[in-house]
Amino acid sequence: MLNHNVGALIYCSARKRINVPNPPGFDLDDEDKYKLSLPSLPAFEMYTGLEFTKTIQYLNLKPNSTFILSARYGLIRGDQVIIPYEAKITLSNYRTVVDGWVRSVNGNGGIRHFINSRFNLLVVRLSESYMMAMDYLVGKLGINPCIGERIIVYSPIMGPFNTCPNTELIRVKGQGDYIKRIKNLR
Repeated sequence: MLNHNVGALIYCSARKRINVPNPPGFDLDDEDKYKLSLPSLPAFEMYTGLEFTKTIQYLNLKPNSTFILSARYGLIRGDQVIIPYEAKITLSNYRTVVDGWVRSVNGNGGIRHFINSRFNLLVVRLSESYMMAMDYLVGKLGINPCIGERIIVYSPIMGPFNTCPNTELIRVKGQGDYIKRIKNLR
């Protein structure tokens, strides 16, 4: 059984509980306009991708112990209310995307909560492009990502977690491998 003080940093999923025609993308500065016309949910409920939902289920996470690296919003907490959107971080756009989050008043709503959190175990599941974005964000803002006594990173690279003590990198071979490993995490 996992310790009760477990947190996660995971990336958003393309699958959302609410679908709308012509969803917004990276235009975060228009958020107030979209909130008037589009339905919204807490991020914890909005994302329905398999890795996202299985991470929540297997780690028994709550919204305030779940941090999400969202292509639209940046680093957010699971209880942040968001609208449905269509955006993706790639190896070619991550710097531009992060710069947009940093400039926008609507970006990175979970940063303060993240840097003030402490977990016995922090599980990090980010793809390479999302890890590059996290690394760039951490560097730009000068924040310390080492918020867990033990950190397990499921990604091709360590990113900003390479300086954290008690960190383990597990290179997973796709979604099925990750889900199997997270299910068996003790």
